Amino acid sequence: MRRNSYQHAGVDVKENIIEATTELIRKSNGNLDRVSIRTIANQADVSIGLINYHFESKKKLIEVCVERIIEQVIHSFKFNQEIGDEPKDQLFSGTISVFTFLRENPEIAKVSMLSDLSSPHANANSATSYQAILNTLPDSFSEEKKKVVAFMLLSTIQSAFLIRTIANDVLDFDLCADEDVHSFFNYVIDLLFTPESTHDQTRR
Repeated sequence: MRRNSYQHAGVDVKENIIEATTELIRKSNGNLDRVSIRTIANQADVSIGLINYHFESKKKLIEVCVERIIEQVIHSFKFNQEIGDEPKDQLFSGTISVFTFLRENPEIAKVSMLSDLSSPHANANSATSYQAILNTLPDSFSEEKKKVVAFMLLSTIQSAFLIRTIANDVLDFDLCADEDVHSFFNYVIDLLFTPESTHDQTRR
Protein backbone atom coordinates (compact mmCIF):
# COMPACT_ATOMS: atom_id res chain seq x y z
CA MET A 1 0.00 0.00 0.00
CA ARG A 2 1.24 3.51 -0.79
CA ARG A 3 0.31 4.81 2.66
CA ASN A 4 2.87 2.57 4.29
CA SER A 5 5.41 3.20 1.53
CA TYR A 6 5.59 6.88 2.51
CA GLN A 7 7.02 5.96 5.88
CA HIS A 8 9.32 3.25 4.49
CA ALA A 9 10.68 5.69 1.91
CA GLY A 10 11.28 8.31 4.57
CA VAL A 11 8.87 10.75 2.94
CA ASP A 12 7.63 13.57 5.16
CA VAL A 13 3.94 12.75 5.42
CA LYS A 14 3.04 16.21 6.69
CA GLU A 15 4.73 17.87 3.72
CA ASN A 16 3.02 15.43 1.37
CA ILE A 17 -0.37 16.44 2.79
CA ILE A 18 0.46 20.14 2.35
CA GLU A 19 1.58 19.63 -1.26
CA ALA A 20 -1.49 17.56 -2.11
CA THR A 21 -3.84 20.11 -0.56
CA THR A 22 -2.09 23.02 -2.28
CA GLU A 23 -2.48 21.25 -5.63
CA LEU A 24 -6.20 20.74 -4.96
CA ILE A 25 -6.65 24.40 -4.03
CA ARG A 26 -4.99 25.47 -7.28
CA LYS A 27 -7.07 23.05 -9.35
CA SER A 28 -10.26 24.31 -7.68
CA ASN A 29 -9.39 27.91 -8.68
CA GLY A 30 -9.71 28.87 -5.04
CA ASN A 31 -13.17 27.34 -4.61
CA LEU A 32 -12.43 25.83 -1.20
CA ASP A 33 -15.86 24.20 -0.91
CA ARG A 34 -14.61 21.72 -3.50
CA VAL A 35 -11.63 20.77 -1.34
CA SER A 36 -13.06 18.33 1.20
CA ILE A 37 -11.08 16.49 3.86
CA ARG A 38 -11.87 13.23 2.06
CA THR A 39 -10.61 14.62 -1.26
CA ILE A 40 -7.41 15.72 0.46
CA ALA A 41 -6.95 12.27 2.00
CA ASN A 42 -7.42 10.62 -1.41
CA GLN A 43 -5.04 13.05 -3.12
CA ALA A 44 -2.33 12.58 -0.47
CA ASP A 45 -3.09 8.85 -0.15
CA VAL A 46 -3.34 9.07 3.64
CA SER A 47 -6.09 8.52 6.17
CA ILE A 48 -8.34 11.34 7.40
CA GLY A 49 -7.11 10.55 10.90
CA LEU A 50 -3.54 11.27 9.86
CA ILE A 51 -4.56 14.66 8.48
CA ASN A 52 -6.31 15.51 11.74
CA TYR A 53 -3.27 14.29 13.69
CA HIS A 54 -0.91 16.66 11.88
CA PHE A 55 -3.20 19.68 11.40
CA GLU A 56 -6.12 19.23 13.84
CA SER A 57 -8.64 20.46 11.27
CA LYS A 58 -9.18 21.14 7.58
CA LYS A 59 -9.31 24.87 8.39
CA LYS A 60 -5.78 24.89 9.82
CA LEU A 61 -4.45 22.82 6.93
CA ILE A 62 -6.00 25.20 4.40
CA GLU A 63 -4.46 28.18 6.23
CA VAL A 64 -0.99 26.60 6.02
CA CYS A 65 -1.43 25.94 2.30
CA VAL A 66 -2.80 29.41 1.55
CA GLU A 67 0.13 30.96 3.42
CA ARG A 68 2.48 29.04 1.15
CA ILE A 69 0.54 30.00 -1.99
CA ILE A 70 0.60 33.70 -1.06
CA GLU A 71 4.33 33.52 -0.34
CA GLN A 72 4.96 31.99 -3.77
CA VAL A 73 2.77 34.62 -5.41
CA ILE A 74 4.63 37.48 -3.73
CA HIS A 75 8.03 36.11 -4.74
CA SER A 76 6.93 35.50 -8.32
CA PHE A 77 5.84 39.08 -8.96
CA LYS A 78 8.00 42.07 -9.74
CA PHE A 79 8.53 43.40 -6.25
CA ASN A 80 12.10 42.14 -6.67
CA GLN A 81 14.59 44.56 -8.14
CA GLU A 82 15.59 44.14 -11.77
CA ILE A 83 18.31 46.03 -13.56
CA GLY A 84 16.92 49.11 -15.24
CA ASP A 85 13.66 49.13 -13.32
CA GLU A 86 12.86 52.17 -11.22
CA PRO A 87 11.60 51.37 -7.69
CA LYS A 88 8.35 53.16 -8.47
CA ASP A 89 7.78 51.02 -11.58
CA GLN A 90 8.61 47.82 -9.68
CA LEU A 91 6.20 48.80 -6.95
CA PHE A 92 3.41 49.55 -9.41
CA SER A 93 3.93 46.29 -11.31
CA GLY A 94 4.02 44.22 -8.12
CA THR A 95 0.99 45.99 -6.68
CA ILE A 96 -1.11 45.39 -9.79
CA SER A 97 -0.07 41.73 -9.90
CA VAL A 98 -0.92 41.11 -6.25
CA PHE A 99 -4.25 42.94 -6.43
CA THR A 100 -5.18 41.04 -9.59
CA PHE A 101 -4.36 37.74 -7.88
CA LEU A 102 -6.54 38.66 -4.89
CA ARG A 103 -9.40 39.74 -7.15
CA GLU A 104 -9.22 36.55 -9.21
CA ASN A 105 -8.87 34.29 -6.15
CA PRO A 106 -11.26 35.82 -3.59
CA GLU A 107 -11.64 32.67 -1.48
CA ILE A 108 -7.88 32.28 -1.11
CA ALA A 109 -7.60 35.99 -0.30
CA LYS A 110 -10.34 35.70 2.33
CA VAL A 111 -8.64 32.76 4.05
CA SER A 112 -5.33 34.64 3.96
CA MET A 113 -6.72 37.79 5.56
CA LEU A 114 -8.82 36.00 8.18
CA SER A 115 -5.84 33.84 9.12
CA ASP A 116 -3.66 36.93 9.58
CA LEU A 117 -6.40 38.52 11.66
CA SER A 118 -6.88 35.55 13.97
CA SER A 119 -3.23 34.45 14.26
CA PRO A 120 -0.77 37.21 13.34
CA HIS A 121 2.89 36.13 13.28
CA ALA A 122 6.21 37.03 11.67
CA ASN A 123 5.70 34.71 8.68
CA ALA A 124 2.04 35.57 8.12
CA ASN A 125 0.86 36.54 4.65
CA SER A 126 0.61 40.24 5.49
CA ALA A 127 4.11 40.24 7.00
CA THR A 128 5.55 38.57 3.89
CA SER A 129 3.80 41.08 1.62
CA TYR A 130 4.92 44.01 3.79
CA GLN A 131 8.55 42.87 3.63
CA ALA A 132 8.41 42.48 -0.16
CA ILE A 133 7.10 46.03 -0.54
CA LEU A 134 9.64 47.36 1.96
CA ASN A 135 12.52 45.81 0.02
CA THR A 136 11.40 47.57 -3.17
CA LEU A 137 11.41 51.11 -1.79
CA PRO A 138 14.32 53.35 -2.79
CA ASP A 139 17.32 54.08 -0.56
CA SER A 140 16.49 57.77 -0.86
CA PHE A 141 13.63 57.12 1.59
CA SER A 142 14.45 57.23 5.28
CA GLU A 143 13.98 53.95 7.14
CA GLU A 144 10.99 55.44 8.92
CA LYS A 145 9.37 56.51 5.64
CA LYS A 146 10.02 53.09 4.08
CA LYS A 147 8.18 51.35 6.91
CA VAL A 148 5.22 53.73 6.84
CA VAL A 149 4.91 53.69 3.03
CA ALA A 150 5.09 49.88 2.91
CA PHE A 151 2.40 49.64 5.59
CA MET A 152 0.18 52.20 3.86
CA LEU A 153 0.43 50.51 0.46
CA LEU A 154 -0.26 47.05 1.88
CA SER A 155 -3.27 48.40 3.80
CA THR A 156 -4.53 50.07 0.63
CA ILE A 157 -4.22 46.87 -1.43
CA GLN A 158 -6.13 44.88 1.18
CA SER A 159 -8.81 47.53 1.70
CA ALA A 160 -9.24 47.98 -2.05
CA PHE A 161 -9.81 44.25 -2.41
CA LEU A 162 -12.38 44.20 0.40
CA ILE A 163 -14.48 47.05 -1.05
CA ARG A 164 -13.83 46.31 -4.74
CA THR A 165 -17.50 45.72 -5.55
CA ILE A 166 -18.60 49.08 -4.09
CA ALA A 167 -15.42 51.05 -4.80
CA ASN A 168 -17.05 52.94 -7.66
CA ASP A 169 -19.52 54.46 -5.19
CA VAL A 170 -16.91 55.08 -2.50
CA LEU A 171 -13.84 56.11 -4.51
CA ASP A 172 -15.11 56.86 -8.02
CA PHE A 173 -12.80 54.07 -9.22
CA ASP A 174 -14.21 50.79 -10.52
CA LEU A 175 -11.81 48.29 -8.94
CA CYS A 176 -13.36 45.46 -10.94
CA ALA A 177 -12.10 47.10 -14.15
CA ASP A 178 -8.41 46.88 -15.07
CA GLU A 179 -8.16 50.43 -16.38
CA ASP A 180 -9.48 51.93 -13.15
CA VAL A 181 -7.32 49.59 -11.06
CA HIS A 182 -4.24 50.86 -12.88
CA SER A 183 -5.33 54.49 -12.50
CA PHE A 184 -6.13 54.07 -8.80
CA PHE A 185 -2.85 52.44 -7.80
CA ASN A 186 -0.83 54.77 -10.00
CA TYR A 187 -2.43 57.65 -8.10
CA VAL A 188 -1.79 55.98 -4.72
CA ILE A 189 1.87 55.29 -5.48
CA ASP A 190 2.36 58.84 -6.75
CA LEU A 191 1.04 60.09 -3.41
CA LEU A 192 3.30 57.74 -1.45
CA PHE A 193 6.34 58.93 -3.41
CA THR A 194 5.62 62.58 -2.63
CA PRO A 195 8.88 64.19 -1.37
CA GLU A 196 9.11 64.32 2.40
CA SER A 197 9.80 68.04 2.24
CA THR A 198 6.13 68.59 1.43
CA HIS A 199 5.04 66.96 4.68
CA ASP A 200 5.27 67.98 8.30
CA GLN A 201 7.83 65.44 9.51
CA THR A 202 7.48 66.18 13.20
CA ARG A 203 6.39 63.09 15.10
CA ARG A 204 4.02 63.74 17.94
